[in-house]
Amino acid sequence: MTQVGKMLMDEADIKRAKRTARNMLKRGDSLEEIAEVLELPVETIQSWNLEACTVV
Repeated sequence: MTQVGKMLMDEADIKRAKRTARNMLKRGDSLEEIAEVLELPVETIQSWNLEACTVV
């Protein structure tokens, strides 16, 4: 995500997008499908997925 893109997404939008991505991953959607739906780069979804997996 570009720096401008990060600035435009406020904290609530990020939380909502992360929750949606997590739910879509649980449902079996691919990273590419999630990125397309959320209009974010695949790399962002990958980092959120890794972040969620490392939280204990």
